[in-house]
Amino acid sequence: MLKFVRAAIAALVVPVLFAAHATTSRAEGVNVTIGINSLTAIYWPTYVARAKGMFASHGLDADVILVGSPVSGVQQLIGKSIDIAHPTLYVAVNALAHGANLRLVGCIVNTLPYSMVASPKLTSVKELVGKPVILGFRTDVITLMWREWVKGQGVNPDDIDQIYDAQAANRYAALANGSALASMLNAPFDLRARAEGFKTMLEFGPISQGYAMAVVAARPDFLASNPAAVKAYLASIQDAIDWLYNPANREEAIAILAKDTRQDGDISAATYDDLVARQKPYDRTLDLPDAFLQRTLEGVIALGDAPKGTTLPASVKDLTFRPQ
Repeated sequence: MLKFVRAAIAALVVPVLFAAHATTSRAEGVNVTIGINSLTAIYWPTYVARAKGMFASHGLDADVILVGSPVSGVQQLIGKSIDIAHPTLYVAVNALAHGANLRLVGCIVNTLPYSMVASPKLTSVKELVGKPVILGFRTDVITLMWREWVKGQGVNPDDIDQIYDAQAANRYAALANGSALASMLNAPFDLRARAEGFKTMLEFGPISQGYAMAVVAARPDFLASNPAAVKAYLASIQDAIDWLYNPANREEAIAILAKDTRQDGDISAATYDDLVARQKPYDRTLDLPDAFLQRTLEGVIALGDAPKGTTLPASVKDLTFRPQ
């Protein structure tokens, strides 16, 4: 049975209400349930849009919930537990390749801002042979990049004990407690690990141009019945990205991230300087070029999640909801 289908029939993760900021007033409007996969800096624009009232200013009553993983988010989207999901592009393309009834309406993070962070005692990739390394996903473009990089270092990736966990917090914990010699992390956990003396083996952001991390997905029926709400959501995220990239908002942005990801101020400040000021992965245009989809589909095929010759229908994306 196809891998995505196997994942889709697994027990659904029960949606957990994401801790909301206290607020005394909310705009009267359409209620939209938004799923995010983890408490990481990937969703910084979402935290900002809520904290700064951008959802409310666009007439949305937005509930943000933690869905647990990109696959779970797609499951919950299709099952109508949420209205908008933020799968990785790999998970979205894999689902679409197997007939999932969803549409991609934008892209928020247009690189793969991850790092492989390792024990400071590690001096060579060859030392990973037979040792545990924890990755986010068994099959994903970023996993494929990791495997190719390891091969380039003269090591067969299958000789490494690779384990998988979709939650960055769990991957950080495995590195911190020594149960993994290296871990695939994203902000703020990679910055936290570095501050604690761990070292970066490989940074994926610079080598992942033309791919995408967080895309925006919705069901066709929701798009048809709530077009104004989808447009308002994307406009809110665009406003949040603009606000986030304004250096004048640095300190407040750091405080928002610290609160929502439950990290201390120093790590959140380092995350701002590294992610927002240096890497700049958030795309205010929310664009999702066809080339991104094609490259990701090639990865899905290369990793065996879809057979050779698989194509995507033309209707997999609809970017008309983006702000003009």
